[in-house]
Amino acid sequence: MARPTSIVLFLWLTAWPAAGAAQTPLSLPDAVAAAISRNPALQAARAQADRAEAEVTVARSAWWPRLTATESWQRSDQPVLAFGALLSARRFAAADFNVSRLNGPAPTNLFTSRLSVGQLVFDGGRTTGVVAGATAVRDVARAEADAAVAQTVLAVTRVYGQILSGQSHARATDAAVAAAVEDLARAERRRDAGAATDADVLAVSVHLAEMRQRRLQVNADLATARAQVNRLMGAPIDAAFDAVDDLPAPVTAGALAPLFEEAESARPEMKRADAQLRAADAGTRQAGAVWWPQVFAQAGIEWNGLRVGERAGSWVIGGEARWTLSLSVADAARQRAASAARAAAAAAREDVRAAVQVEVLSAARQLEAAIARTGVGAAAVTQSEERARVVRNRYEAGLASMTDVLAAASATLDAESRRVAATVDALVADAELQRALGRIPRK
Repeated sequence: MARPTSIVLFLWLTAWPAAGAAQTPLSLPDAVAAAISRNPALQAARAQADRAEAEVTVARSAWWPRLTATESWQRSDQPVLAFGALLSARRFAAADFNVSRLNGPAPTNLFTSRLSVGQLVFDGGRTTGVVAGATAVRDVARAEADAAVAQTVLAVTRVYGQILSGQSHARATDAAVAAAVEDLARAERRRDAGAATDADVLAVSVHLAEMRQRRLQVNADLATARAQVNRLMGAPIDAAFDAVDDLPAPVTAGALAPLFEEAESARPEMKRADAQLRAADAGTRQAGAVWWPQVFAQAGIEWNGLRVGERAGSWVIGGEARWTLSLSVADAARQRAASAARAAAAAAREDVRAAVQVEVLSAARQLEAAIARTGVGAAAVTQSEERARVVRNRYEAGLASMTDVLAAASATLDAESRRVAATVDALVADAELQRALGRIPRK
């Protein structure tokens, strides 16, 4: 007895209650913008850059004068302190020269208000080196933040491409299931008419089960990919959305020489390597600054009195030259270490430069190949669909076997998979080229 086609179709529809459920559409530019704005890792990278910016301000503050205000009180019968308190308050009298009063003074108060200012005049390049080093660290932090943005954009694009591919596979699998249901009905009719065997019906049933299993796996892959995009966007992991198929077409890369120049000037990795080289230069200057003295200038005003409201003023102005040299070979060793660090930074920069050029060349060639494959894949899908239609008609007429029908159906699925893969590859290759060139989208 033939299995009714309507029952098979009913079972299929009830097995996929969410297959046609509409979800909020999310375009790739919107996903990228959300990730740039809300991704926690990017927020952390920006916070590190802000911290490094503040450290530059701290380093530069060494060139500014430092103002110090103090208020103090002392009470003592210690002879030197008591003698000094009377002098500071300008209350010393002839009677205070009495030996007994000098050796055993009464407890004396000293109230002091002091306002002083100090200024670094010269330090042999120490502060300049610190500022340059802090600036380089800031530039490294900025470059790392830009690199994190570029990596996040590329990650969003890749996973978004997986969602596009999954959605396309879901549609293709749904169509394959519907076609298998029709093929099953066709095989049952031919078997009932004596023109086919139970083997044909069994083969179609197995194919239908395989398509349903494939659809289950597609659903799982889509859920995983959507969760990854939500994580990158800083959105709830279980937020539901559909990727939008209407994507801008990638543009061919063009000549490589201008691309190399653009990447060398804009790529975050190159900026980071340049900043690290500047930091090494700053370290070299700091290591050499130990051979120079440090010169400071200072001035101050203070008011001293034996009572709070009765005080005498005085002032002081002066300078200090400080020259500290190690009696070991440590200072010379620091200079050698700084020179070696500078040479290492320069070599690392050249290595990064070569690696960036390789990435640009690879991304450009991959993009060109993916664009070419996209056109070929679309033509292959059209041809495979037409072939499947012809084979089914031949089977209906008894001129082809069920094996031919299933092979044609599988070929259609494979062609659609290759077409979608080429489209997604072109999308990802375009994103990789943008990253390789250092084209960083901003908030």
